[in-house]
Amino acid sequence: MNSARVQVWKAYVEQIRKERPLVHHITNNVTMNFLANGVLAAGGSPIMVHDLREVEDAVAVSDALVLNIGTLEEASAKSMKLALRKAMHTGVPVVLDPVGVGLSSFRQETIKELLSEYSQLKGVSPQTVLTICGNAAEMKFLAGLGWEGRGADGDLGNFEGDLHQLAITAAKQTGCIIAMTGEKDVISDGERVIELSHGHPMLSLVTGTGCFATSMIALYQANQKEEAVHKLSFLERTALALLMLTKAAEEAVKTSRGPGSFQTKLLDELFLLETTKSIWQDEINWLESTAAVERGAHT
Repeated sequence: MNSARVQVWKAYVEQIRKERPLVHHITNNVTMNFLANGVLAAGGSPIMVHDLREVEDAVAVSDALVLNIGTLEEASAKSMKLALRKAMHTGVPVVLDPVGVGLSSFRQETIKELLSEYSQLKGVSPQTVLTICGNAAEMKFLAGLGWEGRGADGDLGNFEGDLHQLAITAAKQTGCIIAMTGEKDVISDGERVIELSHGHPMLSLVTGTGCFATSMIALYQANQKEEAVHKLSFLERTALALLMLTKAAEEAVKTSRGPGSFQTKLLDELFLLETTKSIWQDEINWLESTAAVERGAHT
């Protein structure tokens, strides 16, 4: 990766903060406060509107939409379907977090209905992109390989397959961009793959960091009022969002004493993204591949 590309990324991050995209969330009640603060720190503006009677109005004025089934209820499921439909008709990018999708038939049916709605409307509104952000256990389920584990996070169990192939399969199965988070983040649109090797184990000790990855992607995919000087594909925007989050985590842990201070420091580092030299000057582990060719990018 050359320095020119890194500068393009930095300019894109700066433009996000300049425009302050409005990101609408129908999301997890447990993590809502952290997601709102995270979006604010990273340069966006959050809105949390769940009621069926106003979600369409909220989507209409938003620049991106987050759907997170972490604390799914019948009412929120209905709101998600209505919000997705509105987003499809208005060209608002959508990021879906299928938290614990294999845990219950209710979650499975809700995700199935959302993906079916997206598939049906994609022909009418091909400009609207749906991205799915989740862990490998959730992607394994979406790829049709089953679910293991008792909690919402699931378990990879005895899965010994290629994570790149898992992301590709999930992308083709759903027709969506896949952002699979973990020790390594793997992003794919079914043809191309980007692998990132950043972050810190402390991320797994703070509730909401996985959910915030979804919010961060929505922020970086958000529609912008001014046309960007350097256009990035949705795949690259997705990877850049995760890169910035995990690089910020690496900075945050340097002065953290534990999960509590780490959460606060992470918000600080998200706020300081553009001005933290080490984020842009230290090594960036970004590996791109296609079906037949791989090229590494380490700066």
